[in-house]
Order: sequence, then C-alpha cells, then structure tokens
Amino acid sequence: MRRVYYTYALSIFTHAMFWQGVFLSVATLLLAKWLHVESIIHNFLSVPVGNVPGYLYHSFFGAVSHGELLTAMTLVLAGGVAISVGYRLMHEIAPRLLHLSRV
Repeated sequence: MRRVYYTYALSIFTHAMFWQGVFLSVATLLLAKWLHVESIIHNFLSVPVGNVPGYLYHSFFGAVSHGELLTAMTLVLAGGVAISVGYRLMHEIAPRLLHLSRV
C-alpha cells in the first residue's frame, strides 16, 4: 500500500497546477509583505478610468528605474502565473460546461 501512497504523492508533486499554485501563493505572500495593499487600491481609485494602463506602465517602469527590481520581478512572476492558471482552468472547465449545457 505504501507504493500506492508514494505514486499518488509523486503524481501530485509532478502536476503543473501544483507548482503554479505554489509559485502564485509565494508571489502573493511576497507582494503582500513588500506592498501596502490599501495604498495600491487607493491609488487605483484615484486614477481616471481611461488612464489606468498608462498609470500601470509608468508605475512599473518607475519602480524598475528606482531600483525596486525584486518587487517588479515578483509582480511579473505573480502576473504570469495568474494568467497561466486562468488559461489552464478555462481549458479544463470549458469542455465540462459544454457538456453540462447539452444535458
């Protein structure tokens, strides 16, 4: 029975979604530690709606140019993993939703 448990544990550790979840949670914890979430929300709400992409662009490159490379890299990692997880989840869920709509 021990071999079954080892095989199951290996199947979990080798699954891509497991590692994406680990990286996303670590990136979220690092961002929460380095950034004050309330001030980010306040800054987003103070920007007019049409200027948000420009604000994000200037904020990110301002952080990079002022030496906050670790924060910028963590933000890029979290964004990339979040997009990848969303993409994979949609590919897993979409066929099931189509199947349910036929029933």
